[in-house]
Amino acid sequence: MLSTNNQSNVTQWIAQRTKKIFGFRITPTTQQDIIDATVLSVKQREQLIIVHQNLHGLYLANTNEAYRQLHALPQSLVHIDGYPIVYLAWLHGLFYTRLKHRTAIHDWLPPYTQAAGENGYRIYCIGSSDDVNQRAVRALSDLAPNAVIKGHSGYFDATIGSPDNQALLDDITDFDPTIVIVGMGMGRQEQWILDNEGALGNRCIIAVGACLEYMAGEMSMCPRWFGPFGLEMVWRLASHPRRYAHRYLIEPWLLLGLLIKNGRLFYRDRKLND
Repeated sequence: MLSTNNQSNVTQWIAQRTKKIFGFRITPTTQQDIIDATVLSVKQREQLIIVHQNLHGLYLANTNEAYRQLHALPQSLVHIDGYPIVYLAWLHGLFYTRLKHRTAIHDWLPPYTQAAGENGYRIYCIGSSDDVNQRAVRALSDLAPNAVIKGHSGYFDATIGSPDNQALLDDITDFDPTIVIVGMGMGRQEQWILDNEGALGNRCIIAVGACLEYMAGEMSMCPRWFGPFGLEMVWRLASHPRRYAHRYLIEPWLLLGLLIKNGRLFYRDRKLND
């Protein structure tokens, strides 16, 4: 199943595929590529961090130091989680990037979980309330009966050294998962992963944003054909206006201003992109 050279390590695999837009990393990958990268990380016993980039992420990359630092780690695979990033990649001359490289988490997480179960991997899911978390775990378990999955609420004191955080790390160690899924919201989840990546060891760590809420049925998922036309944003805005109004109506303009202010609007790292 693994389509990469088994002698290549995880950071080399990522580096071969990673480019930059506005000075920030993206790793155009398909759903199968993400599965392959995980298999490689397990075989090589190397840490793999799977994070995502979308318009909201570009805004955070300009305003959130932890988000920026996590994405810059050599073991971080920054998959594309929004069609606007594909179009922006074309503007940066990355014409080989295709719509298939838009790998939305809620699309690839179910088959990814199935593949994990088939390979005998164990999964630990962090995020949302206890109730939503357990519903998400049940939904993923129903999709992948062979997967061994455990959940933990995302509402805890995530400060380094806090009793809550140490108890969570101890529980992860005891469960010994191959994969740790972190759905604590963009910004907070990246801070937690960055703070604890050393303690998490040579595992695959995935930042999934609100995906556990979708898996639990807490939030409705729009028709998948909406995405390429930009209608997924409209769906979310109409369904949850208070949650998404600022992100979709205000942030894009703030992002444009930040890219201009920080000199990134026409930035191109030619050494990486060529």
